[in-house]
Amino acid sequence: MTLTDMLSRLRRRLSLDGESQDELLQDLLADANALMLTYMNRTELPEALCGVQCQLAAVLYNRLGMEGERTRNEGGVSITVDALPEDIRAQLMPYRLLRAVTL
Repeated sequence: MTLTDMLSRLRRRLSLDGESQDELLQDLLADANALMLTYMNRTELPEALCGVQCQLAAVLYNRLGMEGERTRNEGGVSITVDALPEDIRAQLMPYRLLRAVTL
């Protein structure tokens, strides 16, 4: 999937019109890519996970302003966030590469 396709998909997911926030969306796609690669111990993202990358970029977009927070309490409502949501983690799990440790 090309970057243009991913940007279009992400705009639709976030209900954004036009291209005014494309630089921000590109940054979020890059951040999502980096998080996913780190979690999977890979250097390249498998093509099958492009949709998951858009999904994670949307999560990151919705968390803007919460950088550095793990929990938030407001008006009796408690919100806890993980760097990688459980549903996304479950989709990435089959693609993880194990690291061998020698002693």
